[in-house]
Amino acid sequence: MASGSTTIVSAGVGHLPVDITSFVGRRQQVADVKKLLSASRLVTLTGPGGVGKTRLARRVAESVQRSFGDGVRLVELAEL
Repeated sequence: MASGSTTIVSAGVGHLPVDITSFVGRRQQVADVKKLLSASRLVTLTGPGGVGKTRLARRVAESVQRSFGDGVRLVELAEL
């Protein structure tokens, strides 16, 4: 299943899609989302298409997955 710049395959980290392009910068945005996740189990990233929401979500999910005993999942809602 392809969506934007990611492809969901079993070779990903846990239940996360594999990045097929590099992720550069955005340290502050990653830190902001991680802070939001410390207060809530669900965070929704919104914005226009192509700004990197999926890649940001995947990067954050990968970095915090050890904090969630049941793992983390990326749920694509665009089709809905």
